[in-house]
Amino acid sequence: MLDSILFYSFSFLAVISGVSVITARNPVHSVFYLVSAFLSASLLLIVLGVEFLPIVFMIVYVGAIAILFLFVVMMLNIKLVEILDNSTRYAPIGFIIGFLFFTTIISILDQEILSWDVSDEFYSSTRAIAPSLNAVNMASVIYTNHFTSFIIASLVLLVAMIGAILLTIFHEKSIKRQDIFAQVSRDLSTVKLVN
Repeated sequence: MLDSILFYSFSFLAVISGVSVITARNPVHSVFYLVSAFLSASLLLIVLGVEFLPIVFMIVYVGAIAILFLFVVMMLNIKLVEILDNSTRYAPIGFIIGFLFFTTIISILDQEILSWDVSDEFYSSTRAIAPSLNAVNMASVIYTNHFTSFIIASLVLLVAMIGAILLTIFHEKSIKRQDIFAQVSRDLSTVKLVN
């Protein structure tokens, strides 16, 4: 009973936070609502009995991505007039996409799925894997069944990281750069002490 109350309260908080992210007028408030949505999603995973994914959500999404969004929003100093002008322009296409999304969800969730008792099958399947940890189960699935997908995703992230580094490097001759190797390998007889 307590699990269902916690589940529905955290899911309601996640939905309200998600709606507030896109309806907030201030971008800083929108980022804070995004942090609230991430936290409620991780609390939902804790209620479901998953111990590894909520910690990853907290570290990666709340600790890195949301704070990065907050710093970018604060550094860009976006004017609220520009946001309001741009958001009203895309409202009709947003309503169309939202309508298609909700009709798809309603068509998928028919009466058989809604009347299906998830709790009995969920607890019976988790009892079979209860002696081992959830992180161990995820690692065994990722590194055995989905090994190639994991390697391809890591290569894509590596290429993206190298591309971001190369785009930020400036090679102008007017900029003075420090050459560590030349400084360390300098002969002491060429160094002159100045008082």
